[in-house]
Amino acid sequence: MREAQPPVAKETIDRHLCDAGYLGILFSQDGQPLNVGRDERLFNRDQRRALAARAGGCRWPGCDRPPSWSEAHHVENWADLGLSNIDHAILLCAHHHPLLHNKHWKILLLGGLYWLHPPVEIDPEQTLIALPSKNPLLQVPLLQEPMLL
Repeated sequence: MREAQPPVAKETIDRHLCDAGYLGILFSQDGQPLNVGRDERLFNRDQRRALAARAGGCRWPGCDRPPSWSEAHHVENWADLGLSNIDHAILLCAHHHPLLHNKHWKILLLGGLYWLHPPVEIDPEQTLIALPSKNPLLQVPLLQEPMLL
């Protein structure tokens, strides 16, 4: 007789769905990965390479994990109609990706910049935290506050 297994948390399933599986890759005429919107859930290898070049590694504040240790995360969850487009994705390492899902942090894209939105239990004011690129070639001065459009 099999023992009952404990249930798997929705947050754990969401995290695993962000970056798993197989996908056929479509390229533009000049070899660039195409934004695939809602046609494909998973980020392809070339999209991940572009994310790696843009991010320079895990975008979590203070994390120094390189792109090879990072997972592609949909800024808006796929289940919530998020897009599999490079501009709607961010790299998080295997430590911070589950932390984001399991502890209810959020990533926001405001004015073309990425921001970390803490849960009220961590920061009652929910002050946004800038998530600049770790790639020194792409680092630009950030505004102290996000621009709301």
